[in-house]
Amino acid sequence: MSDLGDLGLSSYEEAAYRALLQLGRATASDVAETGDVPKGRIYDVLNGLAARDIVRAHTGSEPRRYEAVHPDEAVDRLLAERERELAAERDRYENLADSVSTELSRTVPVEGQFWEVGLGADDAVAAMGEQFDRADDRLYSVVGPPYGESAPEAVRRETEAYADLVAGDVEARLLTTPELAAANPTEALVDALDSAEGFAVRTTSTIDLTFDVLDGEEVYLNAPAPFTPGERVGAVVVRDPEFAVRMEARFEEAWAEAEPVVSPRQ
Repeated sequence: MSDLGDLGLSSYEEAAYRALLQLGRATASDVAETGDVPKGRIYDVLNGLAARDIVRAHTGSEPRRYEAVHPDEAVDRLLAERERELAAERDRYENLADSVSTELSRTVPVEGQFWEVGLGADDAVAAMGEQFDRADDRLYSVVGPPYGESAPEAVRRETEAYADLVAGDVEARLLTTPELAAANPTEALVDALDSAEGFAVRTTSTIDLTFDVLDGEEVYLNAPAPFTPGERVGAVVVRDPEFAVRMEARFEEAWAEAEPVVSPRQ
């Protein structure tokens, strides 16, 4: 294919245009003869070029005469045509890619991870720090089982570690039960309520699951020990934005109806 062919002209169109460049203003018969274009096709070819503003048709005389536009104009118009075609093709492929990606994503397994971590253990404190490090904007926490039956020292250790972390830039909300809030008013938690602008605590009567939602993208689910009250076998992190958005919405609903906890110093 020639360069003009790459720009969108057929072989007959290119032959007719080049013939007109040689002839100047000429009849269709002359163009067909000079360009070796079949006479049965020449009018279709020339009219197609005229429709694309590559040649001009002069209708003031019989037979009609045709004239090539300047090569610079012709090339610019052909280039503009190709750019429009390529832009439309790109849009089509981008839409197709989005559609395929959406379809395939429904079959991709949700990314999850489980780690064994006891309540109040060093690993639990370290994991809490990693959560705050990963959060860019917000961390919403719901604290219920198994904390209500856990060893006070284990609960105190995690509470103090959490209170130390909420002093950063991340918005932290803690939703728990009135019983847990009353049983764990550690000095560190009170200090956090007094000083950390992005930290708030509220209570609600019924909590059946302990979990955290990070930035509306990840969910950390606590797994209580099945046969040991007050213990935890580990935690599961689910990296599924759709699931995280649903859990965050449930949190927001409960938070709106929950009772704010204020510092006892106020």
